[in-house]
Amino acid sequence: MKEYSAKEIKELKSNPYTLNVTKYKLSHTVKFKEDFWIKYQVGIAPRKILEELGYNPEMFGQKRIDSLVQRIKGQALSGDGFTEGSNRTKRMKIESLNTTNVSAKSIDYMQHELQYLRQEVEFLKKIIKADNSKRKD
Repeated sequence: MKEYSAKEIKELKSNPYTLNVTKYKLSHTVKFKEDFWIKYQVGIAPRKILEELGYNPEMFGQKRIDSLVQRIKGQALSGDGFTEGSNRTKRMKIESLNTTNVSAKSIDYMQHELQYLRQEVEFLKKIIKADNSKRKD
């Protein structure tokens, strides 16, 4: 297992998405996992996502990145929400939309996701339009 150097630990700690880092382990915040998952579902490559979220992807080996993706995917699909760190008491449960008391945080999350998906749709429309115009020429 690769150890993080003192310089790498300092760099990782400076990222707001880092919950905790030791020379062997990096823990991410719930916000990181939510943002990562949204970008991953759209089809952005994990290395690119890490870069967009302020991490140097060269610090991570492929096995570590694959493991990160699997953990986030597992938490996202579990229905229990994302966890922060190894303490299970910090679990952030995704609230049901059937309740009348939807929290402001849930609404903010959904609005952010909706805005991001709308941008992606517009981007895809432009790609399709450019591709169709190439075919006509």
